[in-house]
Amino acid sequence: MRVFVDTNVLFPFSVMDLMLALTEDSVHSIVWSDCLLDEWERVIVREGRRSPESAAAVTRAVRDYFGDCEVAQSDYGHLVDGMPGNDPDDRHHAAAAVAAGADALITWNLADFPAEAMARLGVRVVDPDTYLCDLFGEVPREVADTLARVAAGKRNPPTTRDELVARLGKAGVTRFAERLTRE
Repeated sequence: MRVFVDTNVLFPFSVMDLMLALTEDSVHSIVWSDCLLDEWERVIVREGRRSPESAAAVTRAVRDYFGDCEVAQSDYGHLVDGMPGNDPDDRHHAAAAVAAGADALITWNLADFPAEAMARLGVRVVDPDTYLCDLFGEVPREVADTLARVAAGKRNPPTTRDELVARLGKAGVTRFAERLTRE
């Protein structure tokens, strides 16, 4: 499964960490563009959640560790004007998702990516909670293993699996967190 994750899903970091870790563990593959990472960096600094240096370090790490998941603008630039929606950044994201052959575009702003128009282009538009619930339903062991690995890797502060699940619930993926709590 190839997914394009909208900027708004990469806040807070618990969701971003999980999405990237699922890629590391080959449960899915996140595809990204420079436009996406540049937007994320601008927004996180503007909202005061990271310093410019810290935000740049995060995007640099994504570029370094997930370089093979990049969708180059030369691959999607010619598609941007034909994408549905009014926001230029969203049209870039939609075009990158289409060019990358993404199965899904994951976003909290479903209205910004008209589902029917995107489906005609081969991309399902879905919110992160639904996506993670569906993924857990398809490959529960793999998702659970990744979640356990992410929790075990947390050092500052150390985090248990249950604490990570609680953070994910607070981050908005409430149904997913509830399903994990029942497991």
